[in-house]
Amino acid sequence: MGKSSKKKNKVILAPPLPPELDEDEIVISEEDVEFVEKNPEHVRNIAGLDKGAIDSFVKRVADHDDDKVELLYEERERKRRAAAALKPRNDDDIEVDPVDALPVKTLDGKVVYRPAKKARSGDEANGVKSRSEDKGAGATQGSQKEPKGRSNKKEDSKLQNVQSPTEVPKENLHSVVLEEVKEELSSDELFEKKKAQLAELGMALLEDPESNIRSLNDLLILCNDMDQKVVKLGIMSLLAVFRDIIPSYRIRQLTEKELAVEVSKEVKKTRYYEYTLIRSYKAYLQKLISLEKQPYFYLVAVRCLCSLLDAAPHFNFRESLLASVVKNLSSSNDVARKLCCEAIRSLFRNEGKHRGEATIEAVRLIAAHVKLHDCQLHPDSIEVCLSLKFDEDLGKDDSKEDKLKPKKNK
Repeated sequence: MGKSSKKKNKVILAPPLPPELDEDEIVISEEDVEFVEKNPEHVRNIAGLDKGAIDSFVKRVADHDDDKVELLYEERERKRRAAAALKPRNDDDIEVDPVDALPVKTLDGKVVYRPAKKARSGDEANGVKSRSEDKGAGATQGSQKEPKGRSNKKEDSKLQNVQSPTEVPKENLHSVVLEEVKEELSSDELFEKKKAQLAELGMALLEDPESNIRSLNDLLILCNDMDQKVVKLGIMSLLAVFRDIIPSYRIRQLTEKELAVEVSKEVKKTRYYEYTLIRSYKAYLQKLISLEKQPYFYLVAVRCLCSLLDAAPHFNFRESLLASVVKNLSSSNDVARKLCCEAIRSLFRNEGKHRGEATIEAVRLIAAHVKLHDCQLHPDSIEVCLSLKFDEDLGKDDSKEDKLKPKKNK
C-alpha cells in the first residue's frame, strides 16, 4: 500500500521545452511570407496569445501545489546544466538545433538532443549521402545506441543553396526560359499574325473563287478561335466573301440519277464548287445564329445576318435568315432593331431580286411574331409593313368600274 501511494503522489513533470532561437537563426521562406500576407488575422491571433499563461498551463501538475512544482522544475534545470558542463565534448561535434532535430528519450525518461559531426570542406558534396546512410544504420542498431550522424535542416538548406546553381542543368534552364518567353509573347503579335492570315485567305477567294474555294474551310476554322477579336474579324471576312461570290441563282440538290450520270471535268468542277459553297454557307449561318445568343457577338452577328438578307434574298437558306431577322425586329437594342427593320424594308422594296417570294414569307413571319408576343412589341416591327407595295387596282370600288363600262344595246 505504501509503494502504491508513493507512486500516486510522485510528481511527473512535463518534458523540457526546446530552447528559444535567435532571430538570425530563423529561416523564413517565401511561402511563409506569402501566407502571412494573405492571412494577417492569423498573425494577430498568435501575437495576442499570453505566453506566460500558456507556460503555466503546460507546466502545471494536477493535485499538487504550484510553488512545489515550480521548485522541481528549477531543480531539474540546474541538474541539466551541471550535467552538460561536466560532459566531455568533442571539437568535431556540434549540437543540432533542438527545434529541427528529433530528440531521443532514454530509458530513465530523459530527453537528449543528439550531436552531429562537423562537415569538412572537402566532404560537403557527399554530406547528404553520408547522413542518409547514418540514418539507416542508426535505425537498425536500436534505441540504446545513438546514430553517428544526424543532419541539421539548416545546414542542409545552406548546402542546397550553395549547390543549386551548379546542380541545375543548362537544358532545364533553357527550357524554362523558352516557356517564359512563350508566355510573355504579346497577344497583339499573335492577333496581327491571324489578321494577316484572314486577309490572305479572303483576297485569294475574291481573286479566284473556283480555285480557292477550299479556303472557306480555313476561314471557318479561324471563326472558332479562342480570341474573340479574331472571331469577329473572321465572320466579317466571310461576310465580304459570301456577298461577292454568291451566284445569282439558287443552288438545288442533285438527284441520284444526275449523280450517276458521267459528266465532263468542267461540270465536276462546277458541282464541287457549288457543293463546297453551299456547305460552307450553311455552316456560316449556323455560326452566326449561335453567336447571336452571346452578348459580345450579338450586334456583329445581327449585322451580318441583315447584310446577307439584303444582298442575297434569293439564295439558299433564306428561311433561316428571315426567321433570325424578324425575331430581332422588336429587339431592345436600338442598333440591332434598326438594322433588322431596314433589311426588311429593303426586302419589300426590291422584290425583283426574289420575285416577291421572300416578301410573302416575311409577312407571314411578322404576323406569327406579333401573335406570339400578343401584340406587345416595339412599333418599328409593324411600321416596316408600310414599305409593302400593292398593285394599282387594289382597293378600287368595283361599282364605279361597272358604271364606267358601256351598256350593250338590246
